[in-house]
Amino acid sequence: MSRHEAPTANGNPKSPLEIINQTTVLKPQDNAYLQHDLIVHFGSPEQPIYVDMGKVTIGDKTYIDPLLLPIVNGSLQHIQTAILTIDKLIYIYPDGGKAKGFAYFGEMVKDQPVIITHHLEAFFKVASTGYAVVLVLLPNVSKSYNYNALKGYELKQVEYVVNQLSNAGYTSLYMPSRPEQIKLDEYIQLEQNTALRFLDQYMEGSKKFMIDLSCDDDNAEVKEFLDEAIDTLPKIDVLPKGHLAKPFRMDNNACLHILDSGLYLIKETTDSDGETKQTKTLISSPIIILGEARNKCNDHWKRVVQFRDKDHYMHTLLIPYEHIMGEAQDALRIIANHGLMPPRQGSKKNVFMNYIQDYPIEKRFRCVAKTGWYDDAYVTAHKTYGNTDGEDLLFSNDRNDPYSTQGTFAGWQQLSKLIEPHALAVLSFSCAFAGQLVAPLHIESGGFHIYGSSTDGKSTITKASCSIWGNPKPVSKSWRTTDNALEAEAEIRNDNFLNLDELRQASPKAVSDIIYMLSGGDGKARANRSGKNKEVKTFNLMYCSTGEVMLEEHLRRGSLELDAGLLIRFAQLPSDAGHDYGVFETINYGTRPQDVANRINELASQHYGHAGVAWLTYLTQDKDSVMERAKGLLEDFIKQYAPKTTNGQTSRVLRRFALVAVAGELATQADITGWQRGRAFDAVGQCFNTWLNSFGDGSNLEETKILEHFKAFIESHGSSRFESLTVVRQADGEIIRPRINNQVGYYDPDERTYLVSSTLFKKEMCLGINEANAKKVLKKNGWLMCDSGRYDKKTKGKLPDGTRPRMIHFDEKQIRAFDD
Repeated sequence: MSRHEAPTANGNPKSPLEIINQTTVLKPQDNAYLQHDLIVHFGSPEQPIYVDMGKVTIGDKTYIDPLLLPIVNGSLQHIQTAILTIDKLIYIYPDGGKAKGFAYFGEMVKDQPVIITHHLEAFFKVASTGYAVVLVLLPNVSKSYNYNALKGYELKQVEYVVNQLSNAGYTSLYMPSRPEQIKLDEYIQLEQNTALRFLDQYMEGSKKFMIDLSCDDDNAEVKEFLDEAIDTLPKIDVLPKGHLAKPFRMDNNACLHILDSGLYLIKETTDSDGETKQTKTLISSPIIILGEARNKCNDHWKRVVQFRDKDHYMHTLLIPYEHIMGEAQDALRIIANHGLMPPRQGSKKNVFMNYIQDYPIEKRFRCVAKTGWYDDAYVTAHKTYGNTDGEDLLFSNDRNDPYSTQGTFAGWQQLSKLIEPHALAVLSFSCAFAGQLVAPLHIESGGFHIYGSSTDGKSTITKASCSIWGNPKPVSKSWRTTDNALEAEAEIRNDNFLNLDELRQASPKAVSDIIYMLSGGDGKARANRSGKNKEVKTFNLMYCSTGEVMLEEHLRRGSLELDAGLLIRFAQLPSDAGHDYGVFETINYGTRPQDVANRINELASQHYGHAGVAWLTYLTQDKDSVMERAKGLLEDFIKQYAPKTTNGQTSRVLRRFALVAVAGELATQADITGWQRGRAFDAVGQCFNTWLNSFGDGSNLEETKILEHFKAFIESHGSSRFESLTVVRQADGEIIRPRINNQVGYYDPDERTYLVSSTLFKKEMCLGINEANAKKVLKKNGWLMCDSGRYDKKTKGKLPDGTRPRMIHFDEKQIRAFDD
């Protein structure tokens, strides 16, 4: 039993105060003070400290020369003691539980600034400036500081301490934080719900501050920052209890009160006796005016309103000013459609609309028509991540947001770790993270198509990758759509990810148009009612596709030409991983591939959306440094695989694979995927090799596909649609001619050539391929035996019909040698 837990002489445990009284008090000028581990690592608070000299054991924990901090409540009464040493979890004496108060340095004055910190290094640094400073005693308070945003339990402990101080009468409570953290929803709610105000550590005042509250920061500069940050902080008017916004005085001297119970009209009248009477009339459920918004061209002005529906879901709506004019029926309809019923009585309706239209504006927003990157900020339908340079951005679009959250982040990571051994699944998940990197890294949009037999798991893994952003069912889309409909989907997913399932459900023409649209990043040009061009929709994204057929096979069914542009934009991968398990490379759950697939579906349907939130938070906390790291990883991947590419076409596809690998690796480094470091690089590299091997040495893709097309045609129909020129006779000498259905041409076994007329070459063999280009490629590669300057020549002898026409001659030897 440790001496801290040993009973006193009367048999009772020692009190927290007794523990403190038995320690050694070290002063800043003492050598032992300067050499103490915590002072060496985190700097000096320039305050006396309590140290229990020697080896201290509490339960199974051992502390060497621990620092002891008195823990006090809002009345500054000593209630517990914190025991700390470097790189160990804090111990709260006497019960080892959580802190019921806080530690502090300096003089605590109720109407003077008190700085809130949550790490020992920041606590010591602020103390050295002379400010009163409080330490929220989180478990890792004496471990190395990682500067990450607080979450969950940590924020609740901060809120607990702030409320203790506020209830005790302290009115000036401040917590320095990084700018990207201050914009997080959790931080915004903490500031709204408590007396705490955040101080931007990177604020631009009399100069540009970059304060981390580390031991290396200059004491005088930290004090200058605190002085200026507190002095320039906007003042907040404290509303009376129950009020959601300032009262609004109307033209007739009546007053609207915006209360948490509703919107009320307050009228005062004087009766015949001179007494003032007040009437209170309910107008509607509570609704507040946040401000007004306009686009980047300062057009399309809107009112920004906020309210909760009957399910307590918070709606933030942008009501165009043009809808408020006249009877304002459009404005009322928008509000009603989102769950707040406007008043029906004429007089109340007028009051309601006067409030919507005339309430004083204190804040302006900039509205944007699509999601994605805006400088260092990333806009989603319901939230903006990152730095918006002082002006909040609001998404203004009637499209439904496909993204949502359910379950837990830990539950989603079970899914992520389950798919880790399977390269195609890692590619799919990494692709879902890659959309946010397309524009910053200047990579063109593009996609991947996983093809193979049904029930092999390809749809399972690609739909599961949608769980990064939300419920896989609404996030994943079907190919059974039009290019116009998909254009709208692409805009709502700008700088993000799109999954398309079952290629064969779309018409060949639609598939071709959609691939060019998604990869090019531009929608159709359209005219408005006045005949002027509307703004063309633009977007950047990465997309995955699945289907039982390859792209060229599907296009051939629609008699469409196949060109290299489609193949470059739409990298195709077989779903067979080569282990007889479909897309899976091992059975890492259950005993069958179906068990793995079922478990993936189960986890994806239960836990979704959390990884996307974590990813956007990670990217926007310090976008510049993240993108610099991404560029380095991109160069590393390209450098590793570039020697295998021999032309610009394969190099373009390599950059897309590299982008996906980088996204997966960054998500791993951000502790999102739970994968081993380097796994994304290995898996995506494996998929790139598979893709490249399907094109041999990586020569011109368009030529390769044309040669493959004709080779496949002749191998498929060589014995069924080509009549052999070998003469077969009956016993009486009569020539026997075989019956050929849908004949294309002839086969000369002596010359080993296939003979096709120019007409049938065009109509039958060039389906989906440009005839002129096909002839050039065939001749260039020696597949045609022809006269100089032509693509055909006269047949050597007469054909069975007695003619000797010009025909295209295919050299069978060259065709057979193609694979070699």
